[in-house]
Amino acid sequence: MSISKNEIKLIRSLQQKKFRMQEQLFVVEGRKAVEEALGFESSVVKAFTSDEDFSVKFQVPLIHERDMEQISSLTQPPGYLAVLKQKNTALDSIEGKTFCVANAISDPGNLGTLIRTCEWFGVDALLLDDQCVDVYNPKVVQATMGSVLRLPFASATSDELIEYFRLKEIPLLAADLNGTPIQSFKASEKWALVVGSESHGVSEQFVEASATRLTIPSMGRAESLNASIAGGIAIFQLKVNA
Repeated sequence: MSISKNEIKLIRSLQQKKFRMQEQLFVVEGRKAVEEALGFESSVVKAFTSDEDFSVKFQVPLIHERDMEQISSLTQPPGYLAVLKQKNTALDSIEGKTFCVANAISDPGNLGTLIRTCEWFGVDALLLDDQCVDVYNPKVVQATMGSVLRLPFASATSDELIEYFRLKEIPLLAADLNGTPIQSFKASEKWALVVGSESHGVSEQFVEASATRLTIPSMGRAESLNASIAGGIAIFQLKVNA
């Protein structure tokens, strides 16, 4: 089966945030990711593969490898691609007891890995401030390994996020170099861990709004931890210390 020029143009345009926002669509690539995406039938707009067996098994249109190269954002196209509708989750519809807040995380790999980490440790939702990289950036989506399809998340301004947790009476916990050693902190049933960028850390606004600053003590000479790794260690420690 062939793919139309208009379809190629649309899918290629989704590599840019402006068009993702305009169309309210995003792309996932890779066999496992597309297979999982097909389980979210109502969200799938289009899917394509250059793998004949996959095409037959999942009833996905088969296209030529050269067409797949045109629509893929990857240097080595895996041969499986799906276009999905974005989730438009309102902040006030998010429920839960344990949260992670991404504060100005600009690196796509870090944000994607943090999303995957949150799902692994059973965090109820990830909330992102408006300074974060777009959650539907192809590199973010790729790094989530499918978690972006399952983990609840919403985006809002820092003010809105702080007010959300104030009204819910959920304490903010800022991951900070000058805080209480996390291994000695007893977490309550409800908490929201704020993880900042590797270069700037948690913003002063979130630090001031936080009930506690928590630090992961260094055992070596590195100046800082990767944001997603720091988030994973802190979430694990909060879960086991609850």
